[in-house]
Amino acid sequence: MTRIPVLALLAVGCAAPAPRPLVIGPDGCSHCHMRLADTRFGAELVTRTGKVLPFDDAGCLATFVQGDRPEAKQIHSLWVSDFARPDRLLPVEQAAFVRHASFRTPMDHGIVALATAAAADSVLAGLGGDGDRLDWSGVLRATAERNAP
Repeated sequence: MTRIPVLALLAVGCAAPAPRPLVIGPDGCSHCHMRLADTRFGAELVTRTGKVLPFDDAGCLATFVQGDRPEAKQIHSLWVSDFARPDRLLPVEQAAFVRHASFRTPMDHGIVALATAAAADSVLAGLGGDGDRLDWSGVLRATAERNAP
């Protein structure tokens, strides 16, 4: 009978690194250290060892990654909250991003992530066509430009 709990622990210990649900309140952003207040804008970095670093918005994640903390070889995956379904995290490579001045994100990057390009286009249409649709490399460029001296 004691084998089952031991096997369960071994199975959990061997699981691939993965994101975890964002927690409002106790989680602090790994870049700006603000407490997470709105899961619609959250993001996570998962290391190869399975450590999960939370962020309060996609711009903080992008700024953190560009600052070489942690080293690129230590990063397993990057995730962002789906603005339309905040309970769902999306891999940054698959997400479509919208940047618009009307989005009041925690660090005022004004960037949200959506599951599909069609969803992003729909949001942009609802905003009157203003704003930009970006992929992850576009988010990195926009953040670098914003943070440039």
